[in-house]
Amino acid sequence: MTRLPKFVTRRITALLAVAAMIGAGCAPMAAFGRSHLAVATGEQAIPFTEARVDSADGRAFSVSWAAPAAAGEVTVLARSTRDGDGSDGAGRVVGHGGATGTVTVSGLPAFPRWWFALTPRHGAPLAVADRGLHLATAPNFRDVGGYRTADGRWVRMGLAYRSDQLDRLDDSDLATVARLSATLVVDLRTEAERRRGADRLAAGAQGLVADVLADAPPGGAGVMAVKSPEAAADLLLAANRQFVSLGSARAAYTALFARLATTPGGVVYHCSAGKDRTGWASAVLLTALGVPRETVMADYLASNGYLTAKNQALFAHMPPAQAANIEPVMTVRRAYLQAAFDEVDTRYGSFDAYLNQALGLDPAALTRLKARFLEGAPAS
Repeated sequence: MTRLPKFVTRRITALLAVAAMIGAGCAPMAAFGRSHLAVATGEQAIPFTEARVDSADGRAFSVSWAAPAAAGEVTVLARSTRDGDGSDGAGRVVGHGGATGTVTVSGLPAFPRWWFALTPRHGAPLAVADRGLHLATAPNFRDVGGYRTADGRWVRMGLAYRSDQLDRLDDSDLATVARLSATLVVDLRTEAERRRGADRLAAGAQGLVADVLADAPPGGAGVMAVKSPEAAADLLLAANRQFVSLGSARAAYTALFARLATTPGGVVYHCSAGKDRTGWASAVLLTALGVPRETVMADYLASNGYLTAKNQALFAHMPPAQAANIEPVMTVRRAYLQAAFDEVDTRYGSFDAYLNQALGLDPAALTRLKARFLEGAPAS
């Protein structure tokens, strides 16, 4: 049997132990796009049906959008804050286009996060930014917002972020996180995971433990516990079902959603890889806000892109057969998230009932959540 390096053994053991307890870590968004955000001012309808920013390094950007022809010419401004309240004021004009268009932007000064204001001739403006934060030590750290809802509103960016483990943040990445003004960091990991590495928090941020798997049966999984890709996939299917069924999961997600609706400033929530426990939290939030299921699924599957390099580095230290066995635990699949949605239907009959009965989100609480996260008036 090939002996693996200790750092590889530790990472796989941790992930498999969580999977055996019915949970695993949490991975990027490649094909769907590394960003997709919009913020509008006031209650005027946002004409854009699509808006995204793609960037490989956070320095050069492709900004694209689509809107009905009636929106007219679109002016694109680059600025250092979402709302144009930074030292650069309203920002600098970096391009123009029709109701549908793309501009390429480069040569901007180095800055942790650039925003791009799309201002149509008719309708509310929209601020777009690269979804990912390009953190070397937390590659799956990304904004949760920026999706269009079924009724034509947009999920506001800059309020909630999802991530993989934060105990390994280096000083540079921690400084970037600090600029997000996130006042709360919710740790969805197990006690064992927290003992192995406590979160690094930016100054002024509060930590909150919300252990999704506290009620999961103890597992003794080791590196070689998963003996086939099929067995690994079964662990993740079971994990996603228990994100719905475990009492500790209901309590953890209830605590998270209560704080999402009321916490001043931004909220970061995370697990170990940012894909499973964190993936379900994001899927619930986006669905509750009215984002279509296929968009929710695309956001979930995006973890595979964000974690590619991290996973490839891990697999490089394994025999190919072992890497093939472990791969389903290290990635996400459509069937995994679908298993959680199916469990909701089985146990509660509908997603709305799950929100109400399991997470305490009654109509009044949902109204508060939507008031905080949604921008723009519903499309007519």
